[in-house]
Amino acid sequence: MLSEKYQKFLQNNFLPNVQPPSLDLSAEGWKLLVKENLSPIIEKELDMTQIDDFVWATEYKNGMRKMLSFFRINDAYATFKWGWNFEFIPKCSGSKVVWAKTDKSIYTHIYEISPYFYNAGKVKREDRKKVVMTRYEIDINNIEKGLEDKIKHHQEVFYFLLPEIKKYYQSTETMEQVLNKIDENLNHWYFSFINPNLKIVRVFIEYHLGLHEKAINDLEAIEFLSSDIKNQYRKKLLSLK
Repeated sequence: MLSEKYQKFLQNNFLPNVQPPSLDLSAEGWKLLVKENLSPIIEKELDMTQIDDFVWATEYKNGMRKMLSFFRINDAYATFKWGWNFEFIPKCSGSKVVWAKTDKSIYTHIYEISPYFYNAGKVKREDRKKVVMTRYEIDINNIEKGLEDKIKHHQEVFYFLLPEIKKYYQSTETMEQVLNKIDENLNHWYFSFINPNLKIVRVFIEYHLGLHEKAINDLEAIEFLSSDIKNQYRKKLLSLK
């Protein structure tokens, strides 16, 4: 019984002495629900492995690794984001530029999210719900069905987005295609905002493809918060073979 398994994870987040219309899963309960009921279909459909609570990835192939993860709106609501991690591109962590190619340090260098999520003003509420998952609102009068509905909705969100996810990967199979996608994203009002490191990603891919002079010139044209960060990126870039 789901109600028995998840009983210890159910919470009343309403005011004291107020009968709530629904219960919510704790953060730990959400992790369990996702691991047991969402991960198996993600692994089956995208050949990915869960490597963190809300992160799935393939193995590297030609320096590229597919990634799928939760894009957290807050601690209770999320949608999916999908994209690539590159073995040869570092990330900035605090004041240090470090490699991002292990399961613990992995980073989605370039990614996208469904327009059903970011075009909130142009999308009907019921359509936006098709891409947003939550650990809230489990029917208190029928907890078993409430949990079943919660699981079903998580799976429906994934299957609703699956064609879009597959189309994305088909259009970014090569480094050259990724460069084209980066240019598209840099000219996109939302993706350029949520991923300010796109120009850095482009530089490292250019260098990886042998476009050394162009990559170095493009790096010099990027404005960084500090010269030290820029120097660290330059050092990482020039260390590539």
